[in-house]
This record gives sequence, C-alpha cells and structure tokens, in this order.
Amino acid sequence: MREIDEILRSLDQARDKTKQPDEAVLRRVLSAPRPQKPRRRSQATKRKWTLISAATVATAIAFGLVVTNMLGVTPQPAYAVTPAPLAYQASDQSPAAVLEEIAQQVEGLPADTSSGETERFVQESWSLSTRIDGIQVTSAVIPERRTTVKYKDGSKKWTVLTQKPQFQSAKQRDAWDKSGSIGEDPEEYSGSSGPADMSDARNHESPVTPEGMRSWLTLGYETAGAGETFDSISERSLDRSFSPEQRVALLRTLKDTPGITYRGRTKDRSERTGQAFSVQSTYGGLPTKHTLIFNESTGEVLAYEEELTGDPGALKVRTPAVILYVTYL
Repeated sequence: MREIDEILRSLDQARDKTKQPDEAVLRRVLSAPRPQKPRRRSQATKRKWTLISAATVATAIAFGLVVTNMLGVTPQPAYAVTPAPLAYQASDQSPAAVLEEIAQQVEGLPADTSSGETERFVQESWSLSTRIDGIQVTSAVIPERRTTVKYKDGSKKWTVLTQKPQFQSAKQRDAWDKSGSIGEDPEEYSGSSGPADMSDARNHESPVTPEGMRSWLTLGYETAGAGETFDSISERSLDRSFSPEQRVALLRTLKDTPGITYRGRTKDRSERTGQAFSVQSTYGGLPTKHTLIFNESTGEVLAYEEELTGDPGALKVRTPAVILYVTYL
C-alpha cells in the first residue's frame, strides 16, 4: 500500500519532496481514472490500492503541477478529524507464541475449493489523505466501501461508494457543517483493469513456506523492513485469497519480523474479534505503528490500521492518531 504513504509524504510539507513516485505506481494510479464530476466538496477518494484519489496528488508530483488551496474553499478545522483508536486488551504473551498458536489452528483446516471463475472482495476503509474532487477532507472521517470482482485472468472491476461522515463529538460535527458539509451526499464511482501481468511475480500464487512468503512480500518494495512487511500483507489482501497453507506461511513469516509486538484481542471496526499484532516503523516518513488483526480461527486478515505516534511533521493532527484503516469484509 505504498501509494498512500507517498501521498502522506506529499502532504507533509516539512519533508523532502524531491522523491518522485515510481513508474509502476503511476501506471496503477493512472490506469483507473476518476469520472469527471462537477466540482463540489462531497466525497472521499483515498485508497491504498489503485487509488483513484491518488491520481490527483501523484499526477501533480509526477508532472510538476502546482496544486493550490489544498484545504478547499471553505474553512477547515485546525486539526484534522481522525477515527477513534481501537481498544486492545493488553497481554503479556509473546507475539511468536500467539502467531504459532493461530498457525497450528489453521493447519487443521481443509483445503479451499474453487468458487468458480470470479472472486469478490469487499473492504471499508479511510485514510488521512481522503480527497473529494481533488480537495483534502479534514473536517470529517468519510469511509469508502469498495467492492472488487476479480476474474480468472486477473482482470478486475470495482465500485466504490462513500459512506456517511463520522465524528467523535458534536463539536466535530459543527465544524464539519461550517466547513461546507463535505461528503454529505454519497458518491459512487467505478473502474476496471485488464488481465494481470504474469511477468510480475507479485501476480503469481503466493508461496507456502515462510522463507518463500517473506521474499514474495518484499517484491515491489525498495526496502524490506517491518513496516513494509505489514504494508505488503495489507495491500495484497485487498484482492487476493490465501489458502490455509499460504496463511500458515504468512503467520510464521510474521513470527520473525523484527520488533513485532502482540497487542492482544480487539474488535475491528466491524465488531469482529481478532488478534492484533503491531510494529513501529518510519516507513512512509513519519513514526507510525502498523497493526494487523487476524481471525484466530482461520488466520485470515480482518483489518489493518496505521497510527501516527510521534512528531506529525506538517500534518495537522494530534498524535497519537489513526491515519488509515482498512477493514476486510
């Protein structure tokens, strides 16, 4: 999910912006153009996958365009509205022991059977880089619900529908009203992509050994740190099903991730209970805690969260702050 990290770096004016987005990212971003709509401040477009929202920012970076008035034409809060953090049940168990326990549970599951020519994936997500018609939204949390249909040849069609704006207090809602009620009306858009490029090893079946899985997760990343590992798992879970064997390999890969911690049980943003594991990283440019939540019975990824934990740079948030989440439905 490197695209969002590039966007957040571009929004942080205190950081070096000379680094250009790589060509592969641009191709993915620009391959899914957003339909032209009247300019109005009403819906979020901020995804970590083939981000429609990223097109505005990434294109501006790539071609040297000057983007002005990033906060829109109406006043925005001094600090961006962010989601409430999840509640974690603290535990002194070691992450390796809990991951191995889940892996052994998954080893006993029967092999998956083919469901036909297509697969369907649904996620609900939000990030600090949420944009509506090219304008950054800071006055509300506006999640998006994305439905993707993936065909046997790897081609995809997707639809994204924005959800109701969310607030933690009446004061936040009042600030949103005064900022133009951004995202009040739902917005839907869709796109598609062609068959998968099988010369790219990322489109191959993922390995079933921890060693092979570890190498596969690093494909497409310039570095192979703990933050990148968590980011890669979250990104590849967006439109890929993992067999029980592959899930076991993934869980055992995480056991050896430097700096991994076990945060205990939690309920994700869809009220599903899972086991949460985190790493602290500066991947993306700022000190961030990356968290993956797994179903302890099946080993499937339930959710991914990023929390900014230190100096926010030029990002106008109060830390610690959730700056992105994806819930895999």
